[in-house]
Amino acid sequence: MERELDLTLLKKNMLFRNLTDGEILEVIDTMSPRVVTYPRRTVVGRDGDEFPEIGVILAGNVHLSHIDSNGNSNLMDVLSAGATLGELNSVGRYRLHVTITATAQTEILYLSVDRLLRKNVLTAPTQIRFLQNLTLAVASKGQYLTRKLEDSIRRSTRERLQDYLSAQYHKAGSRTFVIPLNRQDLADFLFVDRSAMSNELCKMRDEGLLKFEKSRFELLVEMPITDNEPDPNESDND
Repeated sequence: MERELDLTLLKKNMLFRNLTDGEILEVIDTMSPRVVTYPRRTVVGRDGDEFPEIGVILAGNVHLSHIDSNGNSNLMDVLSAGATLGELNSVGRYRLHVTITATAQTEILYLSVDRLLRKNVLTAPTQIRFLQNLTLAVASKGQYLTRKLEDSIRRSTRERLQDYLSAQYHKAGSRTFVIPLNRQDLADFLFVDRSAMSNELCKMRDEGLLKFEKSRFELLVEMPITDNEPDPNESDND
């Protein structure tokens, strides 16, 4: 493809782990690559659409949301540069069960896994290693969805907030951080009522657990921190 890709960004993605720069470009070239730019607030894919390609976000951000039968919006995931979307749909040929919306100007690299899974005889070692990585990426997405389901049916509003803020703490490596969500988006992501969530945040502040101003949070030493559970495959270089 003509567009120059940020290989440093791609090498952080599980799909391309343990591949050299040349091998990344080689395997991408076999999957009919194309880059699409979406203006802010553009719908990338709608609930019920086919999504036959894996998308790698090169720049920008997207929200994956589902509207239930009562019209409630549930924010399933928030993805930024370096993340992938559509793994389950492209591999299994399943239709989307979420709507994907660009929340900023976003560039996505699309790759046709059909070219490897169903239309190629896999003989190149690079292709085989990529498919091994793809298997782990699909498993990782399944694990994420399982944990999100568990959180949604078993946790109180406070426990959901604690888990989310703990995850942001581990990601930032600091007790002070800015989350990528406004209050409504955070409520949608946690599957809770916004007013109830805001009340709980105020209670946690009054109890001396945290401080916050808009999207900026500081977790005080009294705040219980949920243990981090790293993906064992992200650091596996064997």
